[in-house]
Amino acid sequence: MSLRLLNFIPQTTLAICMVVFAACGKPEMEPEVKANEVGAPSGGQPVDGNPPEIAGPAVPAGRLRLDDPGALPVLAEMNGLYYQAFEIAERPYSGKQMEYHPGGIEKKEIFFVEGALSRITEWDENGQKRSEVNVSPTGVRREQYWDANGKLIAKPAAPLAPLGRTMNWTFGAGRASIEVVYRGTSSTIIRKAFGEPDEELNGVWIYRGMKVQAAQQLMTTVRFVIQNDTVLQVSVEP
Repeated sequence: MSLRLLNFIPQTTLAICMVVFAACGKPEMEPEVKANEVGAPSGGQPVDGNPPEIAGPAVPAGRLRLDDPGALPVLAEMNGLYYQAFEIAERPYSGKQMEYHPGGIEKKEIFFVEGALSRITEWDENGQKRSEVNVSPTGVRREQYWDANGKLIAKPAAPLAPLGRTMNWTFGAGRASIEVVYRGTSSTIIRKAFGEPDEELNGVWIYRGMKVQAAQQLMTTVRFVIQNDTVLQVSVEP
C-alpha cells in the first residue's frame, strides 16, 4: 500500500492498526528474578548445596591402607631416618634382610618365610661364617657356631654386658634421663658405657636390648647421633 492510498483510509482505522502493529512487534519480556528473593540462587553459588565427595587414591592390589587414627604409626627406616608408612603389603613378607661390614662384606642375613623368622646367619669382617640359627615353623631353634678358621665349635659364652646396657634408664624425666646424661659427651664415653653399637649408620650409633622408660612406654632401642666425636642428639624407640 502506498502513501497515497493511506489518504483514503479513515484516520480512526489507521490509528487502531498502528497500535495493533506496535503491540505485535514488541518481544515478550521474562520476569526478572531478584537475587535477594527467597529460594533464588545468588551469583557464584552452586544450585546444588551438597558438593560431590572427593574419593581418595585407590589402594594398589595386594596392599592394605593403615588409616586407623587410634593406632600407633608404622615406621620404616631408610638411610638412617624413619618415615611413617601408610600402606603395607597384604601378605606377610618372605625374603631376607641384609647388613654389611664396611667395604661391603656380608655381616648378617635374616631370612623370613611368610612373615616368620626362619634363619639368621652372621659373618665376621673376613667373610668367615661365625654363626647360624635356624628356626622351625614350630619355633624350635637350632644353633651352630664356627671359629675364625671355619671350625665348628660350641656356643661361645656370652660376654659380660657393659654397665650402661644393664641399667634401667628414663627418658624425658629430668636430669637423670639418658638424653640429659649423655648429650654433649664424647663418643669414647659412649663406648665405655655401652660398648660397641649394635649398628652404626651415617653417624648414628644404635643400641638395642636397652631398658628405657619413656612416659608410659618401655623403649628398647637408643640412638646416639654422633658429630665430631660428640653426642649431638639422643632418641629412643620401642
